[in-house]
Amino acid sequence: MRIPDIAFFDTFIKYDRLREKDLDRYTRELASGKKILTPSDNTVDNIRSLRFKRLTSDIQAYNRNIDMVKTSLDVAESTLGNIVDAAQETRVEIIQLLNTGVLDEEDANVLRDYFDSMRNYIIKQANVKIGDSGLFGGVKTQIDAFDTRGIYQGEFVETTVPISKGVELNTTFNGVEYLGTIQSGVWNDTNSNNIVDPDEVSNKIGIVKALDDIIQIIDSGELYKLHGYFSDMGYNSSSDPLVAPTESGTLTIRYGSYTLNINYDGDTADPTNPSTLDELVNAINSDPTNQDIEAFVFQDRDGVYRLGLVAKNDPSTPIEVSDSSGALMKRLGSVSPILETFDKGFKGVSAHRSIIGTQINVADNIKSQNELVNVLYSELISKIEDTDYAGVISELEKSKTAYQALLASIAQNKDLSLLKFYD
Repeated sequence: MRIPDIAFFDTFIKYDRLREKDLDRYTRELASGKKILTPSDNTVDNIRSLRFKRLTSDIQAYNRNIDMVKTSLDVAESTLGNIVDAAQETRVEIIQLLNTGVLDEEDANVLRDYFDSMRNYIIKQANVKIGDSGLFGGVKTQIDAFDTRGIYQGEFVETTVPISKGVELNTTFNGVEYLGTIQSGVWNDTNSNNIVDPDEVSNKIGIVKALDDIIQIIDSGELYKLHGYFSDMGYNSSSDPLVAPTESGTLTIRYGSYTLNINYDGDTADPTNPSTLDELVNAINSDPTNQDIEAFVFQDRDGVYRLGLVAKNDPSTPIEVSDSSGALMKRLGSVSPILETFDKGFKGVSAHRSIIGTQINVADNIKSQNELVNVLYSELISKIEDTDYAGVISELEKSKTAYQALLASIAQNKDLSLLKFYD
């Protein structure tokens, strides 16, 4: 009798499909270079791979941001460096002017032109752009950060981008901070909270403010005022009220061992106390005990009327000014010599240049870390996904051998019959 061929056929079909599946898989692994061909091949490894790919994508985005940030930081640091260098050179000339004065009108005009050119150069540097976008105007990048007077006209909000998880660096900068500005102009309490907010005054580059005051004094010919003390802010007119009608206080001026107290208020109809800048200056100068201080109204290059004080005798003795209620000093700001104003602005620029230098180092360090982590993640992805060519080739050869053995076995045994076992 014959053994039914159907049993051998079923066996052949079963193992043929298994071997063909193995051969197809190993062939596709070799062709694609990937051992995870479908998510169902290894769900856990596939999820791990997707997570690492998302992390490497984030790192690559961070590194692109770092490249953009580095451009902004490098230009900003170079710009502030130019301003610092120019300020250092200018400061030497200011000190020489304060110590020796000028020889004649021609000498004064030469210095004036020099200071004017330096203040223009500093403003030009402060308005530096990358392409058509300004650096020091905050988020307002399409206009100059500072006008021709050196007064800030940008925004106080800066643009930042992430360069790592939880770390952001600037692509634009608040010029009020980075350019060493000083509150200037006339205080306008727009929100009526009786607090001097940054957007309620003019914020002028401190170095430029000092240079403008020097130029104005040279133009006036009253060079002795170069040794004076000037309020940062002032009034639109010297006859404007010093303070609000309901406010009052006592202005105290100290010079060496001498102290002068002047009461003031904001009631212009009452002549008892000075209530305007003109009246305040007259009260200081006409005080019978005052033998040492000359007060004057100083109209600066921006048209603002400010308080000026100068020692009649020894200009090296400092003048100190305080206010009992603070109402007047809110409108005048601090009262400082020109060189102190210059140095205050210079220190602001220099300090923020150092901050930018630190940010550059942070960006460089984080980029190095990002690149190292990116390599590690890429290696992990490769370990999870990439084909082990030697192993796959070996398995492919094994599968081919097994498949060939299957075919040979079927060929040998497909016509078996019990009659072949009888002689």
